[in-house]
Amino acid sequence: MSETALPDRAQPRRILRLLAVAIASAVLTVLALLAYPHLLGAWRYVPELDRLFASLHQDQMLIDALRQQNAALADKDEAWALAQDRIWNAERYDPAPGTLQRAVMLTPASQHLREIVEASQGLIGHAFLIDAKGRIAAAPYPSYNFWQFDKPKFHYTFPLGAGARDVSWLQFSWDRRHPVCWRAETMVDPQSGAPIGVLALEVNYLKVGYFGCREAPVHSEYERKTNHVAE
Repeated sequence: MSETALPDRAQPRRILRLLAVAIASAVLTVLALLAYPHLLGAWRYVPELDRLFASLHQDQMLIDALRQQNAALADKDEAWALAQDRIWNAERYDPAPGTLQRAVMLTPASQHLREIVEASQGLIGHAFLIDAKGRIAAAPYPSYNFWQFDKPKFHYTFPLGAGARDVSWLQFSWDRRHPVCWRAETMVDPQSGAPIGVLALEVNYLKVGYFGCREAPVHSEYERKTNHVAE
């Protein structure tokens, strides 16, 4: 009888099984780490954002600001708004005292929006209150445009009435610090039930994840590139 030991053929198979288990565990761990912020956002921050919008739809200061601007600027046409937009855009890097942007940022409604942004603990970073003709009625921080009429956040909300919502593609925050999306919803006068404007909030993607910044409707390449709807 030979004293030479036969090779253990089961040993390589055990090693391969252990290696497969280790790889599968590593893959699952990576997937869990990638999914975690999105699941946390869906569980915690998206409901928080929904509650914030629900409360702001009933916010009397914002409703009054829209009513007042709609009445005060009722006779102003698109040419006037575009002229204001050129002034607004030129001031975006330095809204000094006496400028159009500074005057808007100092209104009670804009100050109120600033307080809301600061109280959100990073959930939102900017906000626009837009009147019934697509003009900024309140904004807490500098921005590019006074005229929002041809922007997706107005085009896909106000004309569609109560309950309409637009969620943008991912972009950088206004201060370029982190990825965000803009969520905009039609504002309705609680007395008449008629649309009176739009509320748009800049939402922190790092908080809400995919489920809070899921683009809807899906925008065209032109809209993503220019932030304008096609004429």
